Amino acid sequence: MMNEHDRNALQLAKQAIVEGNLSEAGRLLNTLKKQFPLSSDVARLWCSWAMRTNRAVEVPHYAEKIYLQTGDEAQKAHWAHLLGTAYFFLLDLESSIDYFGRAMDHLIALGRAGKAPAERKSNRKQDSGNNVFTSGYAEQLLWSTCALLAEQNLQAFPFAGTLLGLEREGKLLDFDKDIDIAIKMESFESCCLKLQENGWSYIPMRIDYRNYRDYVHDESGLTLDVCGLEQRNTHQITGGFSLPDYPDDYQRVSIFPSFELKQRATPQGDIWYPRQPDQILTAFYGDWRTPNPLWDTVISALNLEKFTLLVRCYAYHRLVKRWLSGDLVRAWSYAHQIVLKDPDDTLALRSRQWLERIMARTGREMPVWPQNRPQRRVFTRMVADLFHPGHVNFLQAARSLGTHLTVCVVSDQRVLENKGKLPVMTQAERVAAVSACKYVDRVITESPVNATVEFMRQHGFDIYTFASANEKERVGKYQQCALLPEEMVQELDYTPGISTTEIVRRILKNAGQ
Repeated sequence: MMNEHDRNALQLAKQAIVEGNLSEAGRLLNTLKKQFPLSSDVARLWCSWAMRTNRAVEVPHYAEKIYLQTGDEAQKAHWAHLLGTAYFFLLDLESSIDYFGRAMDHLIALGRAGKAPAERKSNRKQDSGNNVFTSGYAEQLLWSTCALLAEQNLQAFPFAGTLLGLEREGKLLDFDKDIDIAIKMESFESCCLKLQENGWSYIPMRIDYRNYRDYVHDESGLTLDVCGLEQRNTHQITGGFSLPDYPDDYQRVSIFPSFELKQRATPQGDIWYPRQPDQILTAFYGDWRTPNPLWDTVISALNLEKFTLLVRCYAYHRLVKRWLSGDLVRAWSYAHQIVLKDPDDTLALRSRQWLERIMARTGREMPVWPQNRPQRRVFTRMVADLFHPGHVNFLQAARSLGTHLTVCVVSDQRVLENKGKLPVMTQAERVAAVSACKYVDRVITESPVNATVEFMRQHGFDIYTFASANEKERVGKYQQCALLPEEMVQELDYTPGISTTEIVRRILKNAGQ
């Protein structure tokens, strides 16, 4: 049993960890571990220290002993979560998922017994006067950092939650906790080096991703996330978390439509900024104009290529952590987000159900997931030559069929084959015009002439739509979607009185006069 001297040593070790003095913490904790090998208090702090040092590999063996000896469901949930976290950092994701699952089972058993962890009160005092986001300091630092990088021909630009705040609120989000910027992978290392030369310190991450780094501003303590993006093909850019020597299930790949950058003046200097920021935000958030306080970018992002084992580990880790801390609303939100990604995840479904029971039993307000409606993606093909109000009317009607509209602007060669003449505008010019239409979420330049179910499912399209100027054109367009089931096809009305041909006639008439 611990005496006062031992308890003081434990407290000193905890303080040393907080202050970053890991060598002193290790000296104290290793001594205590030898004296009290099965003490839960010593083990908890020792594991916390070990996961910050090169001793992390020893954590599972030690934590397993404590996990097996305790009979309390809440304590078992805690140690199962710690084991899951340790295996996560060691990139043994299968074992990590196993222990996170055990933690949820213990918490469900606790709920079945009519109990739940008490909600922990945050020790952090919210002082709006000292908040660097509400004061505008964080935004000034963002612009000065991006301007510094731009001077070095490094095209870093606001990204993720930072871009969301600038576009939706006209400023950084008041409740944000860091600044997000992105840059193409070919400039990623140069960008990181330049940051370290100009007041930003690298924060080592538990998992060393190739395309994601964290930095802290030496003067203000603000955190900066740097995301590396890669051009996958002519119409897709990828981001996320990359672990090159690991299989696909150990990656987190997010997909964006190709976008361009433009220069933008700020009080701190010229910076780079997305030409069409709404394309990035729509890919990320869907309805990005509606605030969602329960959103978690790592898990919630709508543009994840797959809900991989790596993403599931992040989701399980955060779900259990919130549940253990008594934050049942946040825990529910993670269970709900997992189910949105994987409706067959029975563990997440059971967790969500029990969290709802516990909240109902304790009289807590039930959470609501904003815009909780299924995505309905619409696809169409068009020439869009001499872009005019008829095209706009069609695109508006097409977008109203669902929550997302993708337009394939067909090639010059295809127009020549179909109409016997080239369009007035090149494909690149037509793509630029369609991309600028506010009803369009994404533009592509290649798709099969005859749509198939396989093509629609591959890209997540639910509806194929078109409009026809005459009966001959109508027959041809129905032939192009003849392989699709009837419920996938939707014909829209053609706007009378305006067409590309009519505009060409006017031009020729005016030229003759």
